[in-house]
Amino acid sequence: MPALTPLAVLIQIAEENRLTSDDFTRALSAVRVRTAKPADAPMKLADGGGLTLYIPPTGAKVWRYRYRLAGKEQTLTIGSYPDVSLEHARIAHRAARWLVVRGVHPLKHAEGEISRQHAEAQAMTVNTFRAVAEAWLKATDGNLARSTAKHRAAMLSKHVMPALGSRPIAEIKRKEQHSLLTDIDKGSPVTAKHCRGYIKQIFEFAEDAEIVDANPTPRAGVLVNAANRREVPRKALPLARLGDFLKTLEDAPETDPLTKAALRLLVLTWCRTSEVVGAHWREFDLEAGVWVIPAERMKAKEAHTVRLSRQAVELLQEVRQLSTGSVVFPNRRTPSKPMHRMTLTNWRKRWGFAEQMDVHGLRAMASTWANESGKYRPDVVEVALAHREGDRVRAAYNRAQFIEELRQMWQDWADVCDEKLEVARAANVVELRAA
Repeated sequence: MPALTPLAVLIQIAEENRLTSDDFTRALSAVRVRTAKPADAPMKLADGGGLTLYIPPTGAKVWRYRYRLAGKEQTLTIGSYPDVSLEHARIAHRAARWLVVRGVHPLKHAEGEISRQHAEAQAMTVNTFRAVAEAWLKATDGNLARSTAKHRAAMLSKHVMPALGSRPIAEIKRKEQHSLLTDIDKGSPVTAKHCRGYIKQIFEFAEDAEIVDANPTPRAGVLVNAANRREVPRKALPLARLGDFLKTLEDAPETDPLTKAALRLLVLTWCRTSEVVGAHWREFDLEAGVWVIPAERMKAKEAHTVRLSRQAVELLQEVRQLSTGSVVFPNRRTPSKPMHRMTLTNWRKRWGFAEQMDVHGLRAMASTWANESGKYRPDVVEVALAHREGDRVRAAYNRAQFIEELRQMWQDWADVCDEKLEVARAANVVELRAA
């Protein structure tokens, strides 16, 4: 359409309402307009219906429409000739007269329409699904672990943005989301479930910002495969195999000592892989036997304190002789960066434990031991695992009250690990003698 000007708006009104004829006789012709000469005094050449061609002594020619609205005489400047031809001046004039008959000020109406169309055009570029999604990611990334935020953005980029990214978010309908999500669900139910959740939250974000009127995200039930899929728990190493695991780790001839130490610390502290491999020496007070993991490195975004067992302190003292930088477990290629988390997962695969356990399952094994022993309160176990407590007041109280219980539990667990390792060593000696 023409540029957003009052003239363009008036021409659009004339076209939309089929204003093609007049109820009076027009007086001007194209030749008369073109050949009109200026005089010593301003001239007005009337075309009829209040439309005139105003010609001042300078020779400029301007189309004007004089009308009366609400008892007041007013003038609308339509444009200059020859930029605005006689034909276009008449079309705009018809639209302006049509508005005046309806009690509408032509210029104010045109300016309002320009603002509306400009807002719509802006929404087409500024309020696309991609732009709103990026604003949502920026607003919420701080509540997540860095790896989780990165994975979320990558999933949206791969599965959702190709279909919805460039679309104005207010124009996206439930039907097209349904089609997108069910297609993903056929091949990857878990991905479909996550994508639906992210889309729903993005639309809630847009709704709160009054960018959209409602949330058109389909209900969870449309993901048939995701709904029928059962959650598979992480594989936890049986406690009976803990000694074999620790002995294999200790004896592995090709494994880097820092990789061994990281896995060993993972077992002793019940921490997550990212929390161990991303550790910095500034987080530790080995004399006090304390490791404080800062909130930004924790899944729940709350600082977590580990009461280190005697064995964990001795292990870290040995690591300190190997790791001289700020990172406890440095990356072999780039020592200033932490060890990659897949290093520990790959070790599990390489040494025959892939079918029996996940690295994350080591936490489950420790939790099972603690709960089944009957010696430790469930709340203490949950704090040791850094599981978020819904009641923040209670959470703060628990962490303050459980210090000695936590230290004792982690020490007892370290002693159990030593016992299991000794049993595995003894069994190996017996096997060798028998052979």
